Amino acid sequence: MSYRRDAFTWTAFGALFAFGYLNAVLGPSLPYIRSVEGISYLVGALHQVAFALGGGLAGLLAAGDRVPLGRRAMIAVGIAGGALAGLAVGYGEAVPITIAGAFLMGLLATLALIRVWAALADTHGPRRAVAMTEGEVAVSLAGIATPLMIGALAAGAATWRLAFAIGTVIAALAAAGVLRADVPTPQAGARERPRPGRTQPTLVIIFAIVALEFALSFWLASYLNDDVGVARDTAVAMVSGLYASNLLGRVAASRLARTQTPERLLAIALCMVLIGLPFLLAAASASAAVAGIVLTGAGIGALFPLTSSLHIQASRRTADAALGETLTVAALGQTSGPLLAGAIAQATTLRAGLFVLPALTLLAATSLAAHRHHAGATTSARAGA
Repeated sequence: MSYRRDAFTWTAFGALFAFGYLNAVLGPSLPYIRSVEGISYLVGALHQVAFALGGGLAGLLAAGDRVPLGRRAMIAVGIAGGALAGLAVGYGEAVPITIAGAFLMGLLATLALIRVWAALADTHGPRRAVAMTEGEVAVSLAGIATPLMIGALAAGAATWRLAFAIGTVIAALAAAGVLRADVPTPQAGARERPRPGRTQPTLVIIFAIVALEFALSFWLASYLNDDVGVARDTAVAMVSGLYASNLLGRVAASRLARTQTPERLLAIALCMVLIGLPFLLAAASASAAVAGIVLTGAGIGALFPLTSSLHIQASRRTADAALGETLTVAALGQTSGPLLAGAIAQATTLRAGLFVLPALTLLAATSLAAHRHHAGATTSARAGA
């Protein structure tokens, strides 16, 4: 089956760009939110926890087929509603309001995200890994633009808050495009479901890589400012370097996925992260941190779409339900990664807190090895049947 980008695929990429904006706006805004509200690292991390809890609830609803709206409506409502909730984060100026806004933003945006990924997977079937890695390119483009925009707005008269209003406009345009699109209906998977009670290695990988990605993206600006000594506005802008590296990794993965297996590409990406993290965690200047950001970011960029593709392939449920499982577990990672790093930072330094990153990478690598072993055993059993 050849890979072709049809009209819906491009519409899905637009929706993913809007989600990428909402997903990226919270971390770079955190130094300003902390300054305005006078809050600590741990209270600041509660915004990411709230966003993650919203995403986890969205995953549970999708995994249990308890979302009453169809794909088209859920994508449009979720993207637009998530952006409106983001206004409370940008303009709330009080901890209860900004945390509640982050929760609703995570819930609604993730409900949309699940449906977008599922529709892409059903559209492209065996080529879903290519489509999903290309979709993550759209997420990366938004991630690059968002911190740069926040840094530029913060340096001018408009202030950083305007980024949340701009996100509402982007989301409205994406929702309008989805409402006009021909969105495919759900299709059941064809693979045997794993034995009940057995923890699926793909879900363990999802937990580890999402905890890794969000701990880094959420705390990077603060780490560069507080521990490396980079000026705050420059540190915020440097987060774009992480997303630019994500983009490079996702573009490379989308091309290599046409000829290489997702398992092999995952192994390569995890090796890149393990090589890049020592540079980042030992950095004493902005220039020294760049090498770590580039290597680590490129590796991280390929991880989520490739692992999600593997999990869909291993499930006999609809892509929507399989991705609901994925996003439920991802929410645990979103919560655990930033919160654990923040808790360690509160007791020591943020540099020490970010040493959770190599530990999470090793957990993902170990789980990938377990997945490959299980997949090989299953194939042998079927061949002997």
